[in-house]
Amino acid sequence: MSTPGRRILVLYHSSSGNTRRAAELVAQGAFGVEGVSVETVPADMFDPDILDRMDGIALGSPDFFSYVSGEVKCFFDRVYRDTRVDGKPFVAFGTHGGGGKVVKVLERLSTSVGLVRICPGVLVKGQPGTKDEARLRDLGRALGLRLSKGSEE
Repeated sequence: MSTPGRRILVLYHSSSGNTRRAAELVAQGAFGVEGVSVETVPADMFDPDILDRMDGIALGSPDFFSYVSGEVKCFFDRVYRDTRVDGKPFVAFGTHGGGGKVVKVLERLSTSVGLVRICPGVLVKGQPGTKDEARLRDLGRALGLRLSKGSEE
């Protein structure tokens, strides 16, 4: 049985356009799941009140010195101890030019604020290519399917 009206926040920061493209692909995958709507928000435009209407979150960042961007770090600073994120499912995605550790950092920060990882994240070197596009859509779809089933695994 599908749970109607499930909502996903795709929150990201992009300086070169690579992570923005990745966010668009994740959103496409989630949007393709029946009963799921998606809102894509750049991290510097994040308003914590959006959490009241979101059921799941996809988080994306470029790799800056093997860490998340400052804009994405601000998201974590703002939701630290905010019970509205407790138990919400999330997925992580990132882009890099050679560091390649940002997804692990996103996952660690996300679980530390109470989000629940539903599957391994996706890391892309540079601009997403054809194989990356499929992996990113699958990531969004996985989050959408998790929410549409109302699963609490």
